[in-house]
Amino acid sequence: MAEKNPTEDMVSMFMNFGKDMKLPSPDLEALVARHKKNLEALDTASKTAGSGASTIMARQREMVQQALDEISAMADNLKAGGDPQSLMTAQAEFAKRSFEMAIKNTSEIAALAQSSSTEAFKVLQQNMQETLEEARKAMTQTTKK
Repeated sequence: MAEKNPTEDMVSMFMNFGKDMKLPSPDLEALVARHKKNLEALDTASKTAGSGASTIMARQREMVQQALDEISAMADNLKAGGDPQSLMTAQAEFAKRSFEMAIKNTSEIAALAQSSSTEAFKVLQQNMQETLEEARKAMTQTTKK
């Protein structure tokens, strides 16, 4: 004689309990469809976030290249020589430009990150609203029957 799996007995017990109590049975196809939509939303959100991260990295690469170009240009100016007063003025101007550029770049990167996060969140938020609406409809249809 084959022994019964205790897990199967427990599942059967709960299924019979639901039938005995005349509880509505869930629409499994609708649940699977909703779960598929949830996974698609997560996929879309992760692709959006990944795209945003790629954009940020590309922009940071451009910023570093720009900074290196400016440093190289300043080094060339220093090699040319000149009086100490003009060299000090050029260095002060470079430091000022570098500081202003760092603030501008930081703000730009923060805006890109916020935009990417906002887009990904909107995808998940829309999906959650759809899920809640479907659940509300399912509950109102079940109580009307």
